[in-house]
Amino acid sequence: MVSPLPPPPTLFSYTIREQLATGGQATVYRARHPNGNLAAIKIVSLDLSQPSAQVKGKAVLREMRIHETLKHNAVLEMIGGEMREGGAGWPAGLWLLLALADGGDLFDKITPDVGISEDIAHLYFTQLISGLKYLGHQGICHRDIKPENCLLDANGNLKISDFGLATVFKYKGQSRLLRDRCGSPPYAAPELATTTPYAGQPVDVWSAGILLFTLLVGNTPWDQPTPSSPEFALYLSGEILKMEPWEGIGEGVLELLLQLLQVDPNKRLTIPQIEQNAWFVQPNRLLHPLTNLCTDGAEVCRRMASSLHQHGYLGAPSGAFEELTQNPTPMNFSQRGLDPNASFRSSLQLYSKLSMAPTQRANPNLTRFFTTLPVPTLVQHLTQSLTTLGVSHSVLPTPDTIFLTRVKITGLDKRGEKCEGSITVAEGCLPDVDGGRIAEEEEGGEGMEVDGEEGMGKGTKGFDVVMWKKVADPLELKRLWMRIVQSLPREVVFATEAYGLTAIDELSSSDEFGEGFFGLDGDDDEDPDDHSTKEIDLGYRFGSRSLGRTSVAPRDNIVLALHQGSIAA
Repeated sequence: MVSPLPPPPTLFSYTIREQLATGGQATVYRARHPNGNLAAIKIVSLDLSQPSAQVKGKAVLREMRIHETLKHNAVLEMIGGEMREGGAGWPAGLWLLLALADGGDLFDKITPDVGISEDIAHLYFTQLISGLKYLGHQGICHRDIKPENCLLDANGNLKISDFGLATVFKYKGQSRLLRDRCGSPPYAAPELATTTPYAGQPVDVWSAGILLFTLLVGNTPWDQPTPSSPEFALYLSGEILKMEPWEGIGEGVLELLLQLLQVDPNKRLTIPQIEQNAWFVQPNRLLHPLTNLCTDGAEVCRRMASSLHQHGYLGAPSGAFEELTQNPTPMNFSQRGLDPNASFRSSLQLYSKLSMAPTQRANPNLTRFFTTLPVPTLVQHLTQSLTTLGVSHSVLPTPDTIFLTRVKITGLDKRGEKCEGSITVAEGCLPDVDGGRIAEEEEGGEGMEVDGEEGMGKGTKGFDVVMWKKVADPLELKRLWMRIVQSLPREVVFATEAYGLTAIDELSSSDEFGEGFFGLDGDDDEDPDDHSTKEIDLGYRFGSRSLGRTSVAPRDNIVLALHQGSIAA
């Protein structure tokens, strides 16, 4: 007989509900207060008996002290936190209570190698600059602006998160230069590759420029801002501006990008100068001119989902989703049991049967599918797929959790950055209808009304298969997930967010997406049976030019170029 799971813990009267994300040493859960308010609990695991953990503990406490003082619309709010010893299956460490960013990762909703429309990019870049301006006024430099640290709230507003590398560069009017080298190479400013002390805000401005480019085209412009990068060398010479995707970027935003990505930090635009830029100040019907808040989360959700569907990263939308997003009135939201004041999240919940499922409707991640296969058969297919793709992995036990099994993935992406995560399997239920009524969450449970009936009694019983990011670029992880789902036998995937079933059939019968694998350099933590892998370069797939990597046609969105040479896992 299986022992029951321990009761979920509380923090400041908020009780843990579903897992939302995992990354590094931290796991994030959705939490609910008795008054119905929702928040997120982030648990940073720390064994304080270890000397290394004590150093880490001081760092996360410093992060908490910086973060809890910040109150701004574009900054994820920290409500409070405390150190705990753990117990009853829950880890020791720092427990933080944060505002709930229940729209999920911004870049989880962006099509790799395609990007988003200029007005939506303008919306999120404006919100990002608003947040950075506020941080600068507080004397704070973030130093790690990148896709993983851009979250969305329920209305589709950007929230800057993760202040683990943040530092104070100005106090009581006195500024100081910084010396620590930190951040992610694709988003880091070139001055970080030198030994010279650097100013704080220009570093964040550069990263914001890289982020704007990535929003527009769905990929970073280079692996690192040094002459050893072929793309950056072409940028320094100016030749890259005659190539795709640079050549296809609108003139107004391209002018801004070149000023943001000025190699000399003294010539780089300041935030007040950005606010005077013609492209930046243009009116945008998706952006409130006074508050800088998103004015139509449902429309933003519809357009980003449409692009993902068009390029094979998302299945066809439900009739309920199309009806709601075409006429997103408060009454239409309320009639479906959805919060009209959370239009982005509510729209996303209606996208498909899977997103409407009671076990998945609080999960904003799109890297998931539903299966009816027995768990041992499913795990066999998953491990075979990962082995074929050259991905280092191991199947791990899942004691005292809701997960029936967990497959850990470790390695490096084509830029040499960590790409780590896990695929979990848990019991689930897929609604039988195309569009039900999302039930209001009641104390002690939650459910979904399907044809007027509540709960999980109606529908297809099976298993939710979800890929969780630990440390990875969301766009790289989405490419990997697409390859995994594509490589699985057709009978494995009953329903999915990654593709419609029709799209899977088309992928299986065509070679449009090319050959090759997503290779990962392994990490032997907890992985006794890791496999030797091949290093794979995803390349830059813009138009028909790959800038020195494998040349691909415009529609080959996930062609992967194999570099030979074994690397030990």
